[in-house]
Amino acid sequence: MKFICTLIFMITLLLSAPLMAADAAAGKAKAATCVACHGPEGVSVNPMWPNLAGQKEAYLAKQMRDFRDGRRNDPVMGPMAKGLSDEDIANLAAYYASLK
Repeated sequence: MKFICTLIFMITLLLSAPLMAADAAAGKAKAATCVACHGPEGVSVNPMWPNLAGQKEAYLAKQMRDFRDGRRNDPVMGPMAKGLSDEDIANLAAYYASLK
């Protein structure tokens, strides 16, 4: 019985994992537009815009999805995020989370 419970747990865990890991290198390439406000290494020189370097990947992805989907409003970020796919968002979040 213990084996079956462990097996069910492991299968559930594997099925809940993302099918494709985010690609930080692709995120870096996609971030070319972001550097104007958030800086080349994710550290903004203007306090008006947040630093992205080292933020939690899940937090960054949620914020970008919220901007894209209109759940979070900003006159600059809304249009910037509008054209991002889920894969783009995952890659950007992985890239900025990898920076220190």
